[in-house]
Amino acid sequence: MRIMTALLLAASLAPAPAFALANDFSNQLKRLPSLQQRATLRRAVLDEGQYCKRIGPVAYQGPYKNLEMWTVQCDRGAAYGVFIGLDGSVQARPCRDMAELKLPACKLPK
Repeated sequence: MRIMTALLLAASLAPAPAFALANDFSNQLKRLPSLQQRATLRRAVLDEGQYCKRIGPVAYQGPYKNLEMWTVQCDRGAAYGVFIGLDGSVQARPCRDMAELKLPACKLPK
């Protein structure tokens, strides 16, 4: 009984393993050729009702909470942060609105 209590106490004091959930949808996007990445992210922007007639550079920015963030540049100076959820859901927000929405600032590719 004392051994079991000691093991339970030791287990409760041990730090929890750090792990991140893999975002399969974002990982698939990373593996696509540049042209297909751009087409996919342009569709995400258009599906949100945003402007993007001609797409420029796109880039993976990094994780944000349980989402993966990408940045998208379009013509006429339009730029967006695109967030991909673990379930494949996508949200695109104009970079100019990020601070107001308390989201990470866009780090646009050059």
